[in-house]
Amino acid sequence: MWNNKTIEWIDVELTSFCNIACPGCLRQEKKEQVESILNKDIIKFENLKRWITPKEFPSLKLLNFCGSVDEPTLHPEILNIVKHFKSFTDVNIASNGSTKTKEFWKELGELGASVFFGLDGTDQESLAKYRIGSNFKKVQENWRAFIGAGGNATWQFIVFDHNEHLFDDAERMSEEEGFKKFRAIFSHRGGSGEVKKEVEEEKEIRCKYGNQKRIFINHSGAVLPCCYLNSEALEVLATRKRKTKFGKIYEGAGGILANNLKYNNISEVIDGEMFDLIQKSWEWPDPVEKCWNTCKVKKRDIFIDKEI
Repeated sequence: MWNNKTIEWIDVELTSFCNIACPGCLRQEKKEQVESILNKDIIKFENLKRWITPKEFPSLKLLNFCGSVDEPTLHPEILNIVKHFKSFTDVNIASNGSTKTKEFWKELGELGASVFFGLDGTDQESLAKYRIGSNFKKVQENWRAFIGAGGNATWQFIVFDHNEHLFDDAERMSEEEGFKKFRAIFSHRGGSGEVKKEVEEEKEIRCKYGNQKRIFINHSGAVLPCCYLNSEALEVLATRKRKTKFGKIYEGAGGILANNLKYNNISEVIDGEMFDLIQKSWEWPDPVEKCWNTCKVKKRDIFIDKEI
């Protein structure tokens, strides 16, 4: 299913740093377990340039800086990173938008990057209910600087019980402010209060990332089939405890030494034991739990875009 020559989309977690505290994030949900590895590491620009090249990924169409625990714009070389990779692929950043200065966001817009702004409210009160620590006025100044400089912006709205009534207002505001797209997410994340869209289940897994020819690289350099497994990989990294089937597969297949770009090239990881065992586990009745909970047929995050 995965082959570096056919991969079109790579998600990268650039850092282990973030400036806000969303309750549904791994940083908060499992703070005691993973705190020891947070706010410490970044992927060095020189490593990123070595790992992701047109030669290694000839079919690459999108490099998406979107991690499980990070705010990508906190990487000290993010502008240079965008500039470098824009030379051969599209670049998107998923951001809370509450960092840096208007001048930074203007320059980012001029580079031609796309940004998904995490905006789950229409003012400070509604935004801060989930994006704890975010500043609506600052985010607004930043998106205006970005859009004004030609940046391609998407307003990303996670639907919660507390903000569902603001859906239409947020969509209208996004159009008035010049966002190119409005994206609503109905998610299954536990403990977040998000609106869930429940549908029937079947005993079959259709891998979202595999079907999209997509992989995930976390801030330690580990290559994983998807972002959903990253939370478990980071917990194993922090605690050395293998609580789940994926944790056992990951450690049994060599852990960080066998599945990390610091020590192996991309084809060695993708063609290695971990990817193979995860895929084999999809044969019922003993799948990797995260794969089953996330990608069983008709049971996953639902994204509603005005355009695809």
